[in-house]
Amino acid sequence: MSKYSRLGKNVSLMFLGNIGSKVLTFLMLPFYTSQLSVGDYGTIDLIQVYVTLLTGIVTCCLTEAIFVFPKNQLLIKQKSYFTSGFLFSLGALLLTWVIFVVLVNLLHLVAYNGIFVEYNTCIFLTICVTYFQSYTQQFVRSIGKIKIYVISGIVLTLSTVLLSLLLLPLWGITGYIYTMIFASFITSIYTMLAGKEYEYFSLKWLSKEKLCEMLKYSIPMIPNSVMWWVLSTLNRPLLEHYSGIDSVGILAVANKFPMLLTMVYGVFTYSWQISVLEEFKSEGYKMFYNRIFRILLVVLSFFLLGITLLSRPLIEMMTTSGYYEAWLYVPLLSLSVVFSNLAGFVGTNFLATKESKYYFSTSVWGGIACILMNFLFIPLLGIWGAVISILVSNVLILLLRLRITWKYVPVFRWHIHISVLLVIGVYMVLSFFVENMFVDVFCFLLSLSIIMLLNRDFLREAFAVYRKMKE
Repeated sequence: MSKYSRLGKNVSLMFLGNIGSKVLTFLMLPFYTSQLSVGDYGTIDLIQVYVTLLTGIVTCCLTEAIFVFPKNQLLIKQKSYFTSGFLFSLGALLLTWVIFVVLVNLLHLVAYNGIFVEYNTCIFLTICVTYFQSYTQQFVRSIGKIKIYVISGIVLTLSTVLLSLLLLPLWGITGYIYTMIFASFITSIYTMLAGKEYEYFSLKWLSKEKLCEMLKYSIPMIPNSVMWWVLSTLNRPLLEHYSGIDSVGILAVANKFPMLLTMVYGVFTYSWQISVLEEFKSEGYKMFYNRIFRILLVVLSFFLLGITLLSRPLIEMMTTSGYYEAWLYVPLLSLSVVFSNLAGFVGTNFLATKESKYYFSTSVWGGIACILMNFLFIPLLGIWGAVISILVSNVLILLLRLRITWKYVPVFRWHIHISVLLVIGVYMVLSFFVENMFVDVFCFLLSLSIIMLLNRDFLREAFAVYRKMKE
């Protein structure tokens, strides 16, 4: 089976297993916004901010290592990696609970009663179940049980939807949090049982050597995880301070629509990681990489144009009046997601070379830029300041990663890629100022035509890929 066939097969499995579930989650947005006020939505978003930040720190990003190291290893080594990482994670989470108790008591002494204090137990439980859900899923993916990985994603989504319909009307914010906790727990149990991961766990397979090997890889990714948190979520506490909790809710809803782009990339990315690990040292990797890069950019561009065109009617259709302002921020947030996805695509080369330090160094510079711009622009521009900071930071990270990986795989025809992004930028500016729907549609079709013209050989390339997959 050729590298194109393997990638196509894995992407197809991910697509079938995830696209329906992701769309179903997106379609739940009207229900969520009808049950939660703008302030409630902002509170939930802040809770998720804390969970996102702390999960990677307290578990040393072991979910990244548990995918890389067991792959293509002997069974005994896979068992050793799984057991060592699992036991280390349990100890780290127990220590975290002790720290939580001490910290919350100290915050009570200084009369701080913010969201972290009020929901500290829920935050901790969410960290635990979210981590083990990811750990079990990444391990089954590493050992080649892709179908179980895909089904576990469906289980997570269906559990989330059903529990939301049951618990959210009863308990509001608390019901939403319980939904996240129970859904992740159910998914973890399913993945462990279906993947027979319990057969990979035993104290006799505990290995300090294997644990150190994984930690040596994953610990440098902690700052990277923190930097991504800085990029995507540091703006929430600042927005709460300068613009109020409602602005956090508006930004959270606006982010739901760019997540469609993340969904498209997410269906693809895990399959791509497998292909990179398998093909990186092969003779044709540079051409393979550039073909996939170009296809990815064009597909994301089409989605980006569509989201920009439909942002206003979608927000009006899927939310209540308190959220309508969110449509203003959707196009630029979507563009920042495209740059983020491309940076992730380029960064998979670090996965193949196991040079995780570059995840860190590139993210640090992006994070520093984001911090400075957040503190500068949010007090002046509010939500716009947060959006601009995210966009510029993701562009910087992409450029830095391209520069580092150029020695491995230079990007061919880079001037075409820049032209595509410029066309999208011009259309976004026009769409913001144009209120006539017919004119907006005309600009959309014109932009689409220009991108197709710039990539007039795209169909020929796609046909070549298709033929490779049939080999």
